[in-house]
Amino acid sequence: MVFYRDERQYTQQYVANIIGISRVAYRRWENNEVDFALSQLKKIAELYEVPIHEIILHSKFNRNQIISIPQKGHQYY
Repeated sequence: MVFYRDERQYTQQYVANIIGISRVAYRRWENNEVDFALSQLKKIAELYEVPIHEIILHSKFNRNQIISIPQKGHQYY
């Protein structure tokens, strides 16, 4: 996401403040050390004015780190 950030001349601190995380957490994401939550991806997509799927494609999203969350209650079909 460095491309989008540099294109707009935003600092890591500015983007981190908009998303509501620390600059270090944002840097770790930008360096592909961690993946963001969907709520954070939405904020980033809105900030850079690009679709969420584009953020995911460019971030080397690690599918192996997806954690399955069991559903509670009844299944409806």
